[in-house]
Amino acid sequence: MNLLARLSLWMHAEGTGVDEIGQTLLDRFVVSERSRTVVAGSVTTCMGTMRRFLMAAGYLVVNDSEGRAVTEAQSALSAWRAWMRDERGLLEKTIDARCYYGAGLVEVVSTADGIVEWFRLDAAVVNAYVAERGRPYGVVTRAHIVDAARCLLRWALNTGRIGRDPTAGVLKPPGTRRTLPRGVSAEQVAALLSVCAIGARDRALVTILVRLGLRAGEAARLTLDDIDWTAGVLKVSGKGREHTLPIPVDVGEALEVWLRVRPAALDRGVFVRMKAPRRMMTPSGVSGIIARLSDLAGIDQIYAHRLRHTAAMDVLAAGGTLTEAKELLGHVYTVTTMAYAKVDLVSLRALVVPFGQVPR
Repeated sequence: MNLLARLSLWMHAEGTGVDEIGQTLLDRFVVSERSRTVVAGSVTTCMGTMRRFLMAAGYLVVNDSEGRAVTEAQSALSAWRAWMRDERGLLEKTIDARCYYGAGLVEVVSTADGIVEWFRLDAAVVNAYVAERGRPYGVVTRAHIVDAARCLLRWALNTGRIGRDPTAGVLKPPGTRRTLPRGVSAEQVAALLSVCAIGARDRALVTILVRLGLRAGEAARLTLDDIDWTAGVLKVSGKGREHTLPIPVDVGEALEVWLRVRPAALDRGVFVRMKAPRRMMTPSGVSGIIARLSDLAGIDQIYAHRLRHTAAMDVLAAGGTLTEAKELLGHVYTVTTMAYAKVDLVSLRALVVPFGQVPR
């Protein structure tokens, strides 16, 4: 309802009516909302629900051609979205993010009447756009802007809009080199658990993240049907894959305590919001809980993914193999898990006494 109200106000300001509702109009609405200083959470979480309502009510037609003239720039952005969805298989959330960061690049090479001069799209123009667009942001967001620009260039090349690939000349944002995974000490885990002693949901969440190494999204998507109490296993879904993990005793006990007091919700999510509407939590909500608990515990701020790192590092520290760590984390390739072996080697080097410095 909040998102529908925002759409209605925006359409009134734009001077558009219900007969003009289509995917292009919704894309413009999302871009407008995301450009605000404070972005409403419903823009991220409820866009799909609102779109389904508009379709069911007859206001939005699937594969609608809009029935009205659009500029070449708007048509290009719609075609880019369709290519990312149909050819690349990207999620709507990823498509929205890439359009948000990359749509301005089309405007840079467009004339006032919306004609796109694709011949102007070279490495120099892209680098200038990336530098200007990324000026207010940090390193991670700048990397997203570069990814969006590169994706747009690949689409323009594949569809014949540009004659040669300029991506080799596109600069990379500084500081994006991968670092070794950082875990959390036993004392920090104990501190997190101590501040959620009376919060059954938060305690179960911390326990399952640090013991099973789930991603924030995997924990958020857990449903009651994913728990097989008879077999003592948990079905985990993430990154387009599913794998099954055994439920340790402490994880099972924490889940049991939480599920006994879990309030009635709109869906069958294991971890649900404590405020209305009570429904499955989002990945950002899960990570936000861990950050809030670390603040309450008076320790350095921790997010959910560091607890995942801790689970993998604990396996190796206890003498487990890379294969065991790989199965726990649900990695497809062992080379992905080898980053944790590097952490283990770094720890070992710190314990090795240099030759010739043996204490007497």
